[in-house]
Amino acid sequence: MYTRYFGFNEKPFTLTPNPRFIYLSKNHKEAFAHLLYGINNHYGFIELIGEVGTGKTTVLRTLLAQLQEENYRTALIFNPCLSGVELLRSINHEFGIDTHSDYANDLLAELNRFLLAENAEGRTVVLVIDEAQNLQPEVLEQIRLISNLETENDKLIQIILAGQPELKTLLDRPELRQLNQRIAVRYRLRSMSMDETRAYIRHRMEVAGETGGVSFSRYAIKWIYLYTRGVPRMINILCDRALLVAYGDECRRIGAGIVTRAIREILNMPRSRQVSLSLTAAAVCIALAVAAIVGTRFLPFRPLQKPAAKTATTPQTAVAAQSTAAVPPASSAPVAPSSPVAATVTTNAGSLHLQKELAALDQNDVHIQAFNTLMARWEARPIKSFGGKMTVPTMFSRLAVKRGLRLTAFSGTLDDALRFNMPFLIVSRVSGELGPYCIAVTSSANDTLTIAPALAGKNTISRAELSALTGTTFYVAWQNFGQIPDTIAMDERRFEIRSLQRLLKEAGHYRDPVDGAYSTSTADAVREFQSKNKIKPNGQVGEQTLALLTRFETSRKIPSLKNN
Repeated sequence: MYTRYFGFNEKPFTLTPNPRFIYLSKNHKEAFAHLLYGINNHYGFIELIGEVGTGKTTVLRTLLAQLQEENYRTALIFNPCLSGVELLRSINHEFGIDTHSDYANDLLAELNRFLLAENAEGRTVVLVIDEAQNLQPEVLEQIRLISNLETENDKLIQIILAGQPELKTLLDRPELRQLNQRIAVRYRLRSMSMDETRAYIRHRMEVAGETGGVSFSRYAIKWIYLYTRGVPRMINILCDRALLVAYGDECRRIGAGIVTRAIREILNMPRSRQVSLSLTAAAVCIALAVAAIVGTRFLPFRPLQKPAAKTATTPQTAVAAQSTAAVPPASSAPVAPSSPVAATVTTNAGSLHLQKELAALDQNDVHIQAFNTLMARWEARPIKSFGGKMTVPTMFSRLAVKRGLRLTAFSGTLDDALRFNMPFLIVSRVSGELGPYCIAVTSSANDTLTIAPALAGKNTISRAELSALTGTTFYVAWQNFGQIPDTIAMDERRFEIRSLQRLLKEAGHYRDPVDGAYSTSTADAVREFQSKNKIKPNGQVGEQTLALLTRFETSRKIPSLKNN
């Protein structure tokens, strides 16, 4: 129903264990490794336990797919509600041997001949019994007798018992202690973490052919995780229903509200409890938002600490000592300092005092404040704590991506940077231990700019002063809401191209239908937009073009230098 609307090739959250959709979390990989270890070392009995829906069958099917026929012979029993003789018949049938006898001894003899023949050929025989918690004790005893089929040196068959936690309770019964003692490898499969839940949802959408037609918000993912506890089957059920609700609302962004409605529908809750669930969802979202900023609210604005002097000098004398260092021409590139607190400054008289002020500040703190101020403009979470070196652009880009943002570099003048009309970073002429100092510019009014951190006790600076302090490299933070790719081939058809065409239409450069095809008219519109904004008009969609187009995203709140 909703697959074509969202751009999927098929439903991404089906309940059938389709091998193409297999996603192995850390626990799934560990379970797989334990099973393979037990089989290859011929331990005889292996136990896999997991709650309903945690992916036991997924692990087993993945395992069986990895066991090649030239080295292994496998059988899977997934309906163990059988008598002892019926189970033996099912096992023999799966291995392709005689099943006609009504006597367990005859069936065991046929199975033993088969196992000896396979052993002589160097193949390992593997029997997997799923849902083993449903076996009767007498049937489990029959399975123990099967494990007695062995040579002097080796077990002829490797048996995997997979089931829910009730299987452990069953095996702990006194009459089954002989079988329980023979289980040499055990693993308990647990549910996924929140990060794995996020990756799982993304993986299934990508396999289903997702092209950017729908997305889950951060709080929606957290709400899904809290409700499902990271159980894959529950995630599939809830995500499928959330997509259906979003389809009915003609909404392409799934937030916590849509997830809450999906939960209500799944539970078929009466209206008296629907209000309670909605309030719970709201409380969870508020708690998550508060948790992201508690303890860091004042981090972007905390006073910057000056580096500790190595001698008994005052901060003022330390700065004065730094200013006596060799001074390069104003046009030269920043020079690496000879010590962590040393900094090169230019001879521009109008900005010399600002350069001294900047050089006297702790560079790591400068960059943290600049980053957090940019994030605040995008309503993204700040850095809670940071123990490493806050370098630009390496660390800035990495942390920005975690917050759904991108950092794009460009060269030019301060006027070129202001043309983006979005908060940005300047790379100053002052260098420190981490390279050039970087400052955030967050707003502009006439010839006055707001910066972070503050210099000379002020967070505002004139355009002329900042221009003298600035180099030729800038970084703009932006968000690719439509997931538009950086490079698009001519005549390529993708859902994301619709977002590109829509933005070009808002900018006044595209007049044809929004059809998702990168046609000649679309490429011409890109070139027109690039020419107008002083970007090389090559018709190729790059990061600078997309960053500038972000300003025309009318359905989103885009931070501007004019609306601080």
